[in-house]
Amino acid sequence: MNSKTIVICGAGIAGITTAYYLLKNDNKLNVILIDKNQPLSFTTSKSGENFRDFWPQPCMMQFAAHSIRLMKDLKNEYGDDAFKMTFSGYNFVSLDKDKPVFSTPQATSESIEEIRDRATIQNNYPYLSEQVEKIVRIKNAGGMDVYAMGMLMLKEARKRGLKVLEGEVLAIRKSDTDFQIHLNTKATIHAHQLVIAAGPFINYIANMLDIQLPIENILQQKFIIPDPKNIIPPDMPFTIFADAQYLDWSAEEKDFFAAEKKYHHLLEEFPAGLHVRPDTGGIKMGWAFNTTTSKLPDWEPPTLELFPQIVLKGASRFIPQLAEYENDIPTPLIQYAGYYTRTKENYPLIGPAEMPNVFLVGALAGYGTMGACAAGQLCSKYILSDSNLPDYSRYFHPLRYQNQVLMQEINESQSDGQL
Repeated sequence: MNSKTIVICGAGIAGITTAYYLLKNDNKLNVILIDKNQPLSFTTSKSGENFRDFWPQPCMMQFAAHSIRLMKDLKNEYGDDAFKMTFSGYNFVSLDKDKPVFSTPQATSESIEEIRDRATIQNNYPYLSEQVEKIVRIKNAGGMDVYAMGMLMLKEARKRGLKVLEGEVLAIRKSDTDFQIHLNTKATIHAHQLVIAAGPFINYIANMLDIQLPIENILQQKFIIPDPKNIIPPDMPFTIFADAQYLDWSAEEKDFFAAEKKYHHLLEEFPAGLHVRPDTGGIKMGWAFNTTTSKLPDWEPPTLELFPQIVLKGASRFIPQLAEYENDIPTPLIQYAGYYTRTKENYPLIGPAEMPNVFLVGALAGYGTMGACAAGQLCSKYILSDSNLPDYSRYFHPLRYQNQVLMQEINESQSDGQL
């Protein structure tokens, strides 16, 4: 406690980036990173590992674009081989050329381009269905290795003095001078300032200080399969189906699902947003159609029944050859689940809480990978009392809900930006 001690609860990508930017700007700080598990092993490890600068809302677009610039800065500083970052783009595909892909007209010609000519689509993307009439392409977008980036920043932060402790936070006590953080290892850590970066467990930690955050957790899944038929080209852009759809079940399947209440949802319309991307030696796929929320998540998230079959059937609507895997899914099948931790408007919580010396960096639902650098840097600016804050910071401030004018502006947005 001879120098200012800052404890960060949560060693996911948001906690690590916060530690990195704190120590990059002031290596005399005593920064301690605490997590129940190994760094980057929970929500971060379930990331889709994609990035894009386009969002329907200008503040989110500025935030994402700045985060991409910070990732480029890391590669410039530590070498192009420090972590993989490929600008392969995002392709939103639609079977209806007249249906808008995005609900708000905020896009500019610099950020996206449209392809409406079927011959061009088939020539450039021959794996797509001949029924695809339109592609909306985000150019400043692609995929990355978030684990490699996180480990790089963790290593560099350790060089500057970061201490990493493995332990579960059981209780936090606040006195006039500091916080006492009690761990299951029977250790007690004293801190002048506290950062809550606990991903889906952000309210679990916040509640220890009688802080209740307006977040919800929604279980989502992804899976990876081999691609023995080489259906997906290794350089395929991250591809998202922009249309809602009913799945093309057989008559027998429809009868079975109709007879079993727990399967009725399989006969309902599924939302847009099914996504496919090449993965090392295979295909990574996901579809955020689950909307059931939970306040406190499980450490071992359950997997949804029939998820790979549902996604493959939906994906065959715009990549027809994937139907060949529906009834004979290649193995090994790697299926995993994680949480989208989000606010209602899907803006993050970054900055000081109402309790003095408590800071938040979280609710990065669906964009934690791409937004982590900007989120960690912004949180560090608040901690270091840096008044040079970006324009978007006020939209993400944890106390924004007390500003009626700002909340009216936020609530009038027509999209939450989630794919």
